[in-house]
Amino acid sequence: MESNKLYTWKSYVFLATSVLSGVFMLLLDLISTATDEKLTGTWIFLIILCLFVSVATGIMAFSSKLEGKIIPIIASVLTIINVSIVVFFLWFGANFATGL
Repeated sequence: MESNKLYTWKSYVFLATSVLSGVFMLLLDLISTATDEKLTGTWIFLIILCLFVSVATGIMAFSSKLEGKIIPIIASVLTIINVSIVVFFLWFGANFATGL
C-alpha cells in the first residue's frame, strides 16, 4: 500500500542533506584552494554537520509508519556512501599521515 503514503519534510531534508554533504565534499578542494585554506575548517564542519543531520532525519523518516520509503532509501544510499568516504579518509589520515 505504498500509494497512500506521503513524503513529508523528513524525507526531503534527509535527501537534501545527503546530497549537500556530497556536494560539500566535492567542493572541498576548490574552496580550500580559492580561500588559501581559511575556510577549510568551516567547510569540513559543514560536511560533518550535514552528515549528522542526514543520519538523524534518516532515523526519523524510517521510523515513521506513514512516510513513503522511496526517497529515504535513495537518501540512505547517498548517506552511506558519504559516511564511508569520510570514515575512509579519517582512517587513511590516522594510519598513514603520521609517517610523512
